[in-house]
Amino acid sequence: MKRISVAEASSPKRLRLEDNLTLFDETRRKSATDLLDPATDETNNIEVKVHMIFPCISKTRQVNVEMHEHGDTYRFLVIISSKVDELLPFPFAVNDRICISLKGAQIRPRAQSSSPYYLPVALVFKDGIAAMLMSGPLAGKVFSTWEVDWYSATGNIPRVRDIARQHCREEPTPVLGSHQHLDPSAANLPQSGVQPPEKELTRQQKRRRKRQALKSVALEAGRESGGHEIAGPQAEAVASRAPSSPPTDVQSAPQVPSNERTSSGSEQTSSSSSNRATPVAVIVPSPPPANDLARSHGPLAMRAGMTTQGGDKFTPIRKIELGLGIFNVIGVVTSTKPLTQARSQDWTRNFTIVDPSCMEDDVDVVTYNFRVNCFQKKHTEWLPQAEVGDIVLFRRLKTSAFCGGINGVGYWNTLRWATYDTQARRFRDPNRNDALHSEILDDGFGYSFSPYYKPSEQGKEAEYCAQLADWWQAIHAKEQGVTTVQCAPRPSREHHLISEVTPDTAPQGYFDCTVEILYSYENTAGPHTLYVTDYTVNPHTNPLQANWCSPELSAYVFKMDMWDGAGILAKTMQPGEFWYLPNARMMRDSYLRLHGKLVETHKSKKLDEVANGENLHFRALLERKKKFEREGGASGSSARFDTKLIEDIDGEVAFFHCTVEVLHVDLASAEEPVVYVTDYTFNPDLVNPVEPAPWGLGLDRRIVKIVLEGGQRGKARDLQPGAMYRIKNLRLIKRIGIKGAFGRLGGDERLIIAANDREKEEVKALLQRKEKWKLEMKRDRVSIEPTVNSNAKSHHPTPETSEDLTLKQVIAGTVCPNTFTVVARVTDFHPFELNQATYLRCTKCNTNLRRAWKRCVDCDDMLDTHCKWFYNLLFHLEDDEGNNIIVSACNKECKLLSGLTPVDLEADKGAFDRLVARLQPVIGNLVQVHDAYAKPMVLPVVSPKMRFTIESWIAKDDRWYGLLECTPL
Repeated sequence: MKRISVAEASSPKRLRLEDNLTLFDETRRKSATDLLDPATDETNNIEVKVHMIFPCISKTRQVNVEMHEHGDTYRFLVIISSKVDELLPFPFAVNDRICISLKGAQIRPRAQSSSPYYLPVALVFKDGIAAMLMSGPLAGKVFSTWEVDWYSATGNIPRVRDIARQHCREEPTPVLGSHQHLDPSAANLPQSGVQPPEKELTRQQKRRRKRQALKSVALEAGRESGGHEIAGPQAEAVASRAPSSPPTDVQSAPQVPSNERTSSGSEQTSSSSSNRATPVAVIVPSPPPANDLARSHGPLAMRAGMTTQGGDKFTPIRKIELGLGIFNVIGVVTSTKPLTQARSQDWTRNFTIVDPSCMEDDVDVVTYNFRVNCFQKKHTEWLPQAEVGDIVLFRRLKTSAFCGGINGVGYWNTLRWATYDTQARRFRDPNRNDALHSEILDDGFGYSFSPYYKPSEQGKEAEYCAQLADWWQAIHAKEQGVTTVQCAPRPSREHHLISEVTPDTAPQGYFDCTVEILYSYENTAGPHTLYVTDYTVNPHTNPLQANWCSPELSAYVFKMDMWDGAGILAKTMQPGEFWYLPNARMMRDSYLRLHGKLVETHKSKKLDEVANGENLHFRALLERKKKFEREGGASGSSARFDTKLIEDIDGEVAFFHCTVEVLHVDLASAEEPVVYVTDYTFNPDLVNPVEPAPWGLGLDRRIVKIVLEGGQRGKARDLQPGAMYRIKNLRLIKRIGIKGAFGRLGGDERLIIAANDREKEEVKALLQRKEKWKLEMKRDRVSIEPTVNSNAKSHHPTPETSEDLTLKQVIAGTVCPNTFTVVARVTDFHPFELNQATYLRCTKCNTNLRRAWKRCVDCDDMLDTHCKWFYNLLFHLEDDEGNNIIVSACNKECKLLSGLTPVDLEADKGAFDRLVARLQPVIGNLVQVHDAYAKPMVLPVVSPKMRFTIESWIAKDDRWYGLLECTPL
């Protein structure tokens, strides 16, 4: 075999590197539509953005990527088969831009779908894949399984593996030192060019010696390669993939100084390869290091995993993967979390564990741990009882994907466990308190289950736990030496200012934040867009340019994409509100601009200055906002106007803010909904209502009529007469032909805000003006109390008659369709629980879906495309004669639910609370009556009599009734 020096080998390697870089030539870049042609040219490449990475199943990786072309977006799958196993762990992350070579790619057509941005192809790589990172600090780095190792695109650093392999192929030239004396055993040593016998060494020792030799050669070669040193960890990682044939240990001649050997290493290699006249030499194997002996024969040599006498297998932690099914595992506890209650009301506890499979191959360092989440419904004593340093035996776990990793999950009716005390060296008895040892599941119709597992003290489990305790003690005993234990718990999510967050913020860009809502935009396709601020500037975002945003505020605006449940919640958020949004994530778009993403909202919370005044993050946000406004900033369009009294408004004032009391809300106005308010100050431009009303007595030219337009119309039903509100951006208008000035309020911004804090100066001033007005009315002997006329009765005119009908007349009527009014009260409603008053329906195939579904399986359409929420609410009406009918409150013309968008009421607590508040004046105590059924107890129904406007129609050969309006008597 011809010996090749390092200098000779480096040039061909660099040439091969340059050949591979041609795979990513920009002139050979293809577009998304080019992939529809099944004839693949392997010299081409594509530039994509990683959109989604699926968990590896059966060693096959699927990546959803997207391409942008002429303003359009295309998404398709890249499938990396089990033969291409060198991209583990997967080197790319979501939102990375990469260039993929089409070398070895197969284009597989896929079925058509109506999903957004869907391209009906998949790229399949069965034999190899090459990709280059195009974004981030490592832009230009190439990952190729054709060349097996991953290397830098610069080509200046030789690849360690090539140098190590080349060195392993060279024939050894051992030298026997002149001062050494052969002992009798030397006669049995091999001659030149022959491998020494290694019968005395275990297989593990051979592998370790091989790795150490390769690393030393690689490090030496790195120092010889033009001054480019190769770091130890990199050399170690590459050396672990070196050829299986072990190199021969060589003992150098003692007369050659170490510095000379280092400086002329290549010359010695060349001369040794050319000198065939070397005398017969002896290769003296050096003894393995002490660490290797301890690792080979001591506790550190322990192998993870075991099988019991009964055949139950306990899996090593590093071999746990998705799709494993039910499995058992034993590990040392390195961290725990306290007992908490999950959203499902289950009790839960969290553990992280390690075993010998979590160590690196050649050093005693634990670099991996496994998290186990345990759940119980009834007894907290049934959860595993273990602390840091204990050994826990988990039986019947399942795997769960989380944040790109894998967790174990122990469910309440399957998990069994036992704790091994590493000090007492025995299994510890659980502390059951008053909890049962076991019980029969399924309400007494199932099998008997106990979470407490009792292994034999002389069985395989006890033996394995004792070995695991020795291994853990050996790990700690080496803490002062080379070995360090790296079992720190995973970083937890923290509250951050927007200015502090990047996609690299631990963990994985997730963070909590407290923000003010600035603007909300509902997209026809894709996520709901929300613009928020916490009045800090993130230097990696671009200032927003929009009509609703002032120039001073633009740099402080942060965009958030609200997906799934967050998108539903975003529809209820109003500009000017403050929200706590946990579990948000910082992302990069295709243009590398930062934006937020939020999916889960079960802990999101609307904040109020009164109820949440002690929240430190909220208080800091309010202080930053005040400072911003003091310095001349405008926190929104509403911050550009002054607060004024109604008496100060004249023709020169266009817009103003005011604090008022609501007197009356007219939802049946011929124009838009109308609200009548006052701040108890006099303005000569105002006029009194056309018809005298009891709520307006004594308030001559003090009442402002406000017409609500646009997005403000839906807020009219939420206003309560007698309550105080702060109104922003109000404008008084005078028009020819209309007597007096009136107000208009429009737009989607939150402009009507409840003023519940009576300690605020503007609220105190309003109350003082009201008391002063009352004293003036009393002094002038003006009655401000309405006159009660028991004989007066107002009637709601209807198309059929001006008189109210009884339900008996309605049922007996022959005219249909028809509209009429009745006086009755609600005695029951359906569904039984109001959080079930909406349902999800696919409008494409007209199919009702399960509440937990997010899309129609048959149509493959995502939520908000064809899947919509609808109301399903029925009232049972009864009049004084005892007659009954059922009416639907779900029709579009029903004013009762006007402005309440149907959503998932189970997931959106805010929307549910608003629905209950809207219905409560109509249904009385029916919610409490329904709740009492479960106790069990019976409450009398107390609901008010009201005038109901009802329509009727014929459907499915039957008469149906729908509610149009209801007004109090």
